[in-house]
Amino acid sequence: MVVRENDPALSDLQEKSLGIDKQALAAPVKNAVDKFQLLPEFLKVRGLVKQHLDSFNYFVRTQIKKIVQANDLITSKIDPSIYLRYKDVRIGEPSVIIDGVTEKLTPHKCRLSDIT
Repeated sequence: MVVRENDPALSDLQEKSLGIDKQALAAPVKNAVDKFQLLPEFLKVRGLVKQHLDSFNYFVRTQIKKIVQANDLITSKIDPSIYLRYKDVRIGEPSVIIDGVTEKLTPHKCRLSDIT
């Protein structure tokens, strides 16, 4: 008999012999104390740097747009009929315009020029 890793019968057999409840594993963790106890294991699996990069990318792709959509209208205090409405937000490569020429910025250039 040949046993393959991706064999569904084998995984079912393993789950039954180990007493694994898939629904319990997939259920959300509601208690903050339980979430904190899962953190070390989560970091072992994903790694801290990967977690930070994924979190930043999610913020850039999703959360910034939601923040702008929630605050999309700016009305003049002097004349309420004058307003500014944001429709979309895009984040591109960092650049600076010097003498009409657009130059790509790098962290090294920013440190040398003392700019953020």
